[in-house]
Amino acid sequence: MHNKLDALSVETSASDLTLGGLSLDELAPEPVSYPLVSFIIRNWNYARFVGSAIRSVRNQTYPNFEAIVVDNGSTDGSRAEIEAAIADDPRFRTIWLDENLGALAGALKGLDVARGDFVTFVDSDDYLLADFAAMHVQAHLALPRGVAFTSSAVIEIDAEGAVLGSGLRGLQLETRNGGLRSPFLVLRLSEVSRAQFDQLDRSIVAHPPTENGWLWSPGTSNMFRRFLIETIRPRAKPDLMFGLSADGHFCRLAHVLSGSATIAMPLSAYRLHGDNFFAGNPALDGVVDVSGPARKFFPARRREAMRVLVEDATSFSASMGAWRFWSAIAQVLDSNGASSVQVFEAPEAQAIIAENLALLFTAFGKWSTLRKLRELMSRRALQAILRAADQGPVAYAPRMVGIEISMFEARLRRKRRAKATRRKQRT
Repeated sequence: MHNKLDALSVETSASDLTLGGLSLDELAPEPVSYPLVSFIIRNWNYARFVGSAIRSVRNQTYPNFEAIVVDNGSTDGSRAEIEAAIADDPRFRTIWLDENLGALAGALKGLDVARGDFVTFVDSDDYLLADFAAMHVQAHLALPRGVAFTSSAVIEIDAEGAVLGSGLRGLQLETRNGGLRSPFLVLRLSEVSRAQFDQLDRSIVAHPPTENGWLWSPGTSNMFRRFLIETIRPRAKPDLMFGLSADGHFCRLAHVLSGSATIAMPLSAYRLHGDNFFAGNPALDGVVDVSGPARKFFPARRREAMRVLVEDATSFSASMGAWRFWSAIAQVLDSNGASSVQVFEAPEAQAIIAENLALLFTAFGKWSTLRKLRELMSRRALQAILRAADQGPVAYAPRMVGIEISMFEARLRRKRRAKATRRKQRT
């Protein structure tokens, strides 16, 4: 249930946060403002679409936002379209780059100057529905636990704007009930009616960090907590980031750290026009479509995500817990929800681990690292990694044999406990 633009007041002073039906201004000793949302609009030679993307941000019902338009050295007249769409709106700033740095590097230029508590990266060939920001912020404020980001369903349209379908473009293996807290127990935005809140409650699903697979709609559909994505910014030089996307880098890494939530309600439009970077076909049930050139950059994306994890391994493992950190490695190296053993059987994953083995040794110690890797993968996969890292002989060292024996004994103990539990349940 969406608000209609022509029914909205142009005055933003009427916006209000309430708690238990009472204005927060009445309850708090000082005024409480809405969180600032930063929209970072990236454009490269999409003059025919970028004006629509900008106008959709200008038309948001949510009152407290800023927008940064980053033009990646366009040569097709985009500048005139951008300036005309922005007009004199003081909420917009522009960054004109001399060359195309790619989607991710361009997004980071915008992130460098963004001030918002929440960030959405807007692809210039897509557009937002009017209540996109209000519904996403309301979801963040009303979920039982904080998540790294929210991702909403899309309306699929063609180049001319004709509707092709709608829904979440991520892989949703099952349907679950939503789960916001009671509307009387959370901060409520005046832009979100009770009917909209109830619809949001019915359509939202929280995904814990351990849930694997690509669960989300692409790019424009996501709203991130900025403080978290600042901690997982890519470490690569801009030339090595070319071909990487903001959602491809941030979604999986942010999810393995703090989880995510999907909103089945369409809140933006995803345009299929034949030149899409990620997916160029309408979504089908149970299928994650990657029909654009993004697929060939997946190995580089996994390498960069791995780099972020291991270069700050000590800090991440302390905040996540050691078990989750090591399982996160398997998650960022996988695209299809496979088990860790299946992930590490792939030569590409083994090569990425081998490249980062020295950093893992530094963070956790050699033998602790080897034990954790052995718990996650087969002996053959670990031996392949050790050979690739010029550590081959260590696989046969006495201490490694001891690790194998202790793991075998631990498995036996678990089996005995499970057997004893079953026997006790039968009696």
